[in-house]
Amino acid sequence: MQSKMKPVVDLKYCKGCNICIYMCPKKCYSKGVDISPRGYFAAVVSEPQNCYNHKREGKLICELCVLSCPDQAISWHPEGEETK
Repeated sequence: MQSKMKPVVDLKYCKGCNICIYMCPKKCYSKGVDISPRGYFAAVVSEPQNCYNHKREGKLICELCVLSCPDQAISWHPEGEETK
C-alpha cells in the first residue's frame, strides 16, 4: 500500500520566483518570510491539506507545481517522511 503524498520545496534550489504560487489551482503555496540559504524568500507549502494529491494514495493527479518550477525545487514525498 502506498502512503499519502505531500509537496516539498527544497530550499537549496528555490530562487523565490513564485511561479508555483501562481500555478497552483488550490493555493497550497505562499511566499516565505524567512530568507533561504540562497538568499531568497523561497516559496513554502502553507496549505498542504488543500492539495489535490494530499489525500490520495498512488498516482498523483496534479503536478502543476512540479512541472512549472524552473529550478526543479519541488518534489513529492510520502507524508510523515523526514525531509531536509
